[in-house]
Amino acid sequence: MKALFLGNVAADTANGIMAELPSGLGIEILADPEQLMQLPQVVADADILVSNHWRAEYPPAPRLRLVQSVATGIELIELAALPRGVAICNAFGHETAIAEYVLMTMLVWSHRFREIEADFRTRSSWRASWVESGAPHGEILGSTIGIVGLGRVGQEVARRAAAFGCHVIAANRSPRRAEGSVEQVYPLTELDRMLPVCDFVALCTALGPETEGLIDARRLALMKPSAFLINIARGMVVEEDAVYTALRDRRIGGAALDVWWQYPNAAEPERRPSRHPFHELPNVIMTPHCSGWTEGMVARRWAEVAGNINRFFRGEPLENVVVRT
Repeated sequence: MKALFLGNVAADTANGIMAELPSGLGIEILADPEQLMQLPQVVADADILVSNHWRAEYPPAPRLRLVQSVATGIELIELAALPRGVAICNAFGHETAIAEYVLMTMLVWSHRFREIEADFRTRSSWRASWVESGAPHGEILGSTIGIVGLGRVGQEVARRAAAFGCHVIAANRSPRRAEGSVEQVYPLTELDRMLPVCDFVALCTALGPETEGLIDARRLALMKPSAFLINIARGMVVEEDAVYTALRDRRIGGAALDVWWQYPNAAEPERRPSRHPFHELPNVIMTPHCSGWTEGMVARRWAEVAGNINRFFRGEPLENVVVRT
């Protein structure tokens, strides 16, 4: 039995879990997917693919029976290009890290942390302090956060927000009861009812037909002028033009964006994340899709990937099966 680790993240994963893999498993590592075109036999011999993407132009993989993603989303895997009978599994372990990121951005925004720290560091400015009777900054106690997508990440966000004294409401595609930290759950079809009451809106949903372009100009207009939008889902959940305009014109208070519409490639390794200059807007916190990229997440995800490969090798039931071709 052979496993192909494809792409830079999969290559890192292979090197990290090598000692945990079955001794009889043959392993091929291709950090650069373009090498596949020159090495079709590597693909043809693979029983297991460990990667977060697969394209139709890649060489045939007739023996493939398991695609183990190194990410949660599988939207970069072209399912129609896989042979019949393949199980596609994803990996998690990122919930804690992303939930901490969401709360961090809420706190940074409410406490005006970046502005105050920069002024004090660069100009020794005391204007934000009681020392000069400055305007007090905010806090998140008593605020309302609306979580769009009450899956693993959304539930972790809810627990932490409640611990900080926030009111937690949510919207979800499938029916869920309001329990634990969550005071009310709206059907996703009633998102318009939830948005106007939120001080923070955290997008934690998967990307799909129901959620692509979910936050458009009309829904941004439903939000409070002071509302803060946090997107850790996928860039395409939000309409790019609409959110840029809303932030530029201060139709909403601000945003923390960790996922984007454009990503780097070989030709543009430092490609801007949008065709709009979000980096010029002072009311935007920008990060390069790294909210879940912590040491703890890497360890947890590696353990999940290694566990599923071992289960497949032994003929045992797999975990986190998303779909079968």
